[in-house]
Amino acid sequence: VFSSIYKPLKNTIQYPLLKQHFIGWFIETKKNIFNSNKITFMDFDIPQKGNTRFMYILPFSKNKALIEYTLFSKNLIPESEYEKEIINYLEKLNSGNYKILSKEKGIIPMTSYPFWKKNTSNYMNIGTAGGWTKSSTGFTFFKTLKKVNLLINHIKSNKNLNEFEKKNKYWWYDSLLIDILYKENHLGEYIFKRMFTKNNPKLILRFLDEKTSLYEDLKFIKTFPIKTFVKAFFSRLSKF
Repeated sequence: VFSSIYKPLKNTIQYPLLKQHFIGWFIETKKNIFNSNKITFMDFDIPQKGNTRFMYILPFSKNKALIEYTLFSKNLIPESEYEKEIINYLEKLNSGNYKILSKEKGIIPMTSYPFWKKNTSNYMNIGTAGGWTKSSTGFTFFKTLKKVNLLINHIKSNKNLNEFEKKNKYWWYDSLLIDILYKENHLGEYIFKRMFTKNNPKLILRFLDEKTSLYEDLKFIKTFPIKTFVKAFFSRLSKF
């Protein structure tokens, strides 16, 4: 049996829970203000207000795009605040008149909680419910594609379902970032800006896709505030 039914966590002391929450507008502008070949992944040049906040732009053409206001934080904010920030950002882009085609909103749990411990020999949680969401980014689809292929081979080998999931180095990396942002949410802008400005884009994507070698990991990690992550590392060890 495979279940993707997510059950909210009750005890988040050992494994802190952040929420990636967002509202996005699919808009059409009269002016051509977008580069249809360029995605704005995380724009932190907006008021942070003590949190980790950024804008995301996914263009479909020169005058159509998804504009999304996203936070990594413990608590949600009023819907009006998300939309106010989208309006402010569009003014910053000098968008002029525009039409809202549709809207989307969502909440993604960001935690390193070991959901797989609830698996049995013939029952398995999958997707977000199984911990397949990458806790440091909220990405789920790409990781799920990889997991499914591995799971098929696991089943063909007649192995029990509770033997499939294991911690790896990326689980540790993600856990440290979640621990830091849970305690000091305002550091998100500083950490992510260092990541983007001090690393080659290809290395960033390899790291986020969990394809890097140990040498690449060290090269990547040294661009982060080391003292902050070392402190988080020993704090994480103390929780076991």
